[in-house]
Amino acid sequence: MSNHRYAIIMAGGSGERFWPLSRRNRPKQLVILPGQTESLLTQSLNRLKGLFEPNRVLIITSEHLKPAILESCPDFPPDQILVEPAKRNTAGCLLWVAAILASRHEDASEVSMAVVTADHLIDTSEQFQRDVDAALTIAERQRMITTLGILPTRPETGYGYLEADLGAELVVDQVNRGFRVVRFYEKPSFDLAARYAQTPGFYWNSGMFFWTVETFRSELKHGAPKLFELLEGITAHLASNEIDEAKALFLEVPDISIDYALMERSGNIAVIGSQFTWDDVGSWDAVSRFLPSDSRDNATYGDNVMTQTADCLVYNESSHITVAMTGVYDLLVVVTDDAVLICNKQKAQEVRSVVQALKEAGNSKL
Repeated sequence: MSNHRYAIIMAGGSGERFWPLSRRNRPKQLVILPGQTESLLTQSLNRLKGLFEPNRVLIITSEHLKPAILESCPDFPPDQILVEPAKRNTAGCLLWVAAILASRHEDASEVSMAVVTADHLIDTSEQFQRDVDAALTIAERQRMITTLGILPTRPETGYGYLEADLGAELVVDQVNRGFRVVRFYEKPSFDLAARYAQTPGFYWNSGMFFWTVETFRSELKHGAPKLFELLEGITAHLASNEIDEAKALFLEVPDISIDYALMERSGNIAVIGSQFTWDDVGSWDAVSRFLPSDSRDNATYGDNVMTQTADCLVYNESSHITVAMTGVYDLLVVVTDDAVLICNKQKAQEVRSVVQALKEAGNSKL
């Protein structure tokens, strides 16, 4: 079993699909959602307490977000916040962390990483910690990449899926079991999502991954050799304290997700089927799942008045604006003190296109 377990919280996302509540300097992971008392990042930190040594919980983010994270989590040690040299998606983020850890430990096989998210809504039950421990145990004993799969509760087109081979069981202990992963699936159509939700062995992809640094190196070598070469080079520079050289080499890392770069190419992946409450809160339509609703399925927050209106989501955080709606259906309305978003609820996943248009127009409300 690994002697050095690290928890890695990825907190560099911009949360563009949550605009205008999520902004460049206050992205989704730093927002306190309705009904919550802490930011999603603080909740993520709290879920890890007692499972990892405090000095082995690391946050990785971008340079411009580090001050906001320190403000949001004032008790978190600043030297445990790692900063990516440049924005390179999740593959680059995890390559940088793996290089840092490999440069600090002589035997990479004794260093394991629990890669968890900063912006998902997860209940804080003991089940989460049990599943994380089981996933790390499989990663360490079997030398596999392990992930947590969430048992679907509905057809969901906004999530990725994975398929497990229920005949290929991996025993952790008398309670916990894992299975080999057959395949990953991108966000499906509604019909496919409905079929996946009813098929044993299909899970939502939680985006949480577990591996030893040595397994990560080995899988990159076989599935993404260019990334492996960059990892080796960056690790060597960091081990020699050549920080500028390591950062310069990192700029050659392609902008690609870890799912595309590695997970979909590897045949050495296991999944723990998890049943804790989980929501990736990936876009505004997810908010309606935890806001109170009226008899016409309108989910609301803030100072709002609605007549002859149904199936709408209205989020109003302004203290001086009242939202009044009548005779409309299936709308998403979000109001902050300096911006208003209005779109069809079925188009909630496309809010990032509005953010891109604002960028191109040079708008400052980002």
